[in-house]
Amino acid sequence: MYRPLPKSLTIKDSKIDGLGLFSKTKIQKNTFIGITHVKHDDFQDMYIRTPLGGFYNHSKNPNVTKISSDTLPKYYFGQNIEMKIKESLEDKNNNKLKYFYLVSLKDIEPGEEILAKYTFYEF
Repeated sequence: MYRPLPKSLTIKDSKIDGLGLFSKTKIQKNTFIGITHVKHDDFQDMYIRTPLGGFYNHSKNPNVTKISSDTLPKYYFGQNIEMKIKESLEDKNNNKLKYFYLVSLKDIEPGEEILAKYTFYEF
């Protein structure tokens, strides 16, 4: 059966704005959460937004970060991807990168809202 979100995430009313993305289980720091956007020139802002990319809210104190790359991440939800977190929205040639995905910056408790610093529309 198709599920637009991983089983461990849900959408609920947010105290920040409208609907938000929430964890149903504890998510450890450096955990791959999922792909939020895929580049496609025929779509608005040149990206297709996945269901995961449509519901996380902005915060000045984020618990996730967006990572971008030109290769499809081969991770699955909940996989610890020990790595140095580096946000990069465009490469040096000013080409928009193909994939955006979320990785947790710190442990996220059950019931906690998934929050990122918005940077997607700033380039």
